[in-house]
Order: sequence, then C-alpha cells, then structure tokens
Amino acid sequence: MEDDLVGYLLDCLDEEAAKKVEARLAQDVELRRRLDVVRQALAPLAADAAPIEPPPDLAARTLMRVAESARRLPVAPRVRSFAASARSFWRRSDALVAACLLVTVLGLALPAILHLRSGAARSECQNNLRTFFTALEAYHDRHGNFPNVQAEAPHNVAGLVVPILIDAGTLSADMNIRCPGVGAPQSCPFTLEQIRAMSQEEFQRHAAALSGCYAYSLGYQDQEGYFCPSKQSELPGSIMPIMADALPPSDGSNNSPNHAGKGQNVLFLDGSARFFTVRRVGADDDLYFNKVQKMAAGLGRTDFVLGHSASSP
Repeated sequence: MEDDLVGYLLDCLDEEAAKKVEARLAQDVELRRRLDVVRQALAPLAADAAPIEPPPDLAARTLMRVAESARRLPVAPRVRSFAASARSFWRRSDALVAACLLVTVLGLALPAILHLRSGAARSECQNNLRTFFTALEAYHDRHGNFPNVQAEAPHNVAGLVVPILIDAGTLSADMNIRCPGVGAPQSCPFTLEQIRAMSQEEFQRHAAALSGCYAYSLGYQDQEGYFCPSKQSELPGSIMPIMADALPPSDGSNNSPNHAGKGQNVLFLDGSARFFTVRRVGADDDLYFNKVQKMAAGLGRTDFVLGHSASSP
C-alpha cells in the first residue's frame, strides 16, 4: 500500500486506482496517518522541482562528443564483396540518402540549439538584473531611496543610474550593461564626474550609452511634486518594477529587442527578475509609458515607467 500512497501523492496513479486509495483513506484513520508520514518524507523533493536551465551549447557539445567518440572506434576489417567489385562503394543514391539524412538532422538540431541559446541569454540577463538589484538595495540602505536621476538636471536621464551606483561604490565599474541576448559584455563608458563636466550638447551624444540595454525607473509625480523610486510604499515589491530590458527611443509599440522581440526581463523591488512576453505587468500598466502614453515620470505612485538610457523624467 506504501507504493500506492507515494503514487497518490505524486499524482501518478490512474483515475481508478486513485479513487480506491481515496476510498480507503476515508475509512482508515491509520492509513491517513501513514499518508501524512509519506507526505512529510516527500516534502524535501519540492526544493528540486524547478526546471534546471541547460547550458546554452549543450546540443552542439553533445554532437561534437559523439563525433569524437566515433573517431576513436576501432576500424572494422575490410570484407571483400565480389558482388560489389564491379561498382564504386558510393552510388548516387547513397550520396543522396546521406545528404537527406544530414539535412534532416541539422534541421532538427538547429532549432533546439537556438532555443537553448535564447533561454541561456534570458537567464544571464536576469542574473545581470539581480546584480543591479544588489547595488540598488545597498544604495537605498545608505540614502533612503534609489538613485534620483532628476536631481542631476540638466543631465537628468534614466541611464545615470549606472554611473551613480558606480560612484557610490555599490556597483563594479566593469558591470555589464549590455543584455547577453544582444552581444558581448560592455561597461559604462563614463564616470559620474566626467558626465557632470560635459556640455549639454556633448552629454546628449553620449546619454544613450550610459545604461546600455537596460531601462530604469523614472519615478512619479503628483500634486506634491516629483518622487524618485523608493521602497516606501504600501504596495508589495513583487509588483513594483525598478529596471528592465530597455525599449529603444525609436520604438513605441513592440517589446524590447534584447530578446528578439519575444519579451523582456523585468526586475522588481523584491529582487525577483521575471520574463514577460508582453509590456504590461498589471491589467493596464505599460512598462515603458505612463498613463498618458509618454515615456516620462509616472502619474501617481502606482504608475510605473521604465525609461531607456537617454529618457528623462
């Protein structure tokens, strides 16, 4: 009966067997006690329930390993075939079949490889965002709020979050600001001191490069004025976005291009980073525009807007 209890808890029994177990449980107190014991024994397995992200090049490395193993196999003895001596070993039909097989195998393997690579890029991007969160949280602990880019006027753009964190010592100067789904790592090209010394014209030329592929919160404004992002809110952090894959300045309708337009990773104030296939984190809250469809400070504390590097509150 223990096997049936395990199968029942893991939902592995067919419908008829499951009903028999439920009927016995309803009548047998001792069996219910044993079910609780088995349930407690299986509880640690839940820690391993999350799917493991495979390495990005698993399929390619597997094919290479198979090829290397094939080369190490002993050479089979040659067998003379008098019937085949009148023709070459490879006929046209043989070559055609081999070519068809090769095309078929490549056609099956390539989508799998591309899928693994895109999944790995999303995972690495989320890790990037979590590193940003560690730096943002350390900055918040010191200052009581997250970086206020509006305070850097006239150089007040969302991308300033990166040099501000680096200047505060909470973020490494070589932190990657380029999404792994786009290309090789890239760090912020300017320090906060260099930016403050720039003319407005020079600053405008370089503003888009400050936070690279990532967007940062533009804060919000209401009747009392402008407010930079902060943890001081009655809303749970799991629904309050602070950074994400950026929307480029020229695109106002699609997902971020960082992951081939399929969606964007979003970092929340509870430290979680999740992938969204749409630009909304709530019923009607666009990640990149406020309530009047502008990439500017939100209109109220529940209007969250994440601006690209060159956008201003």
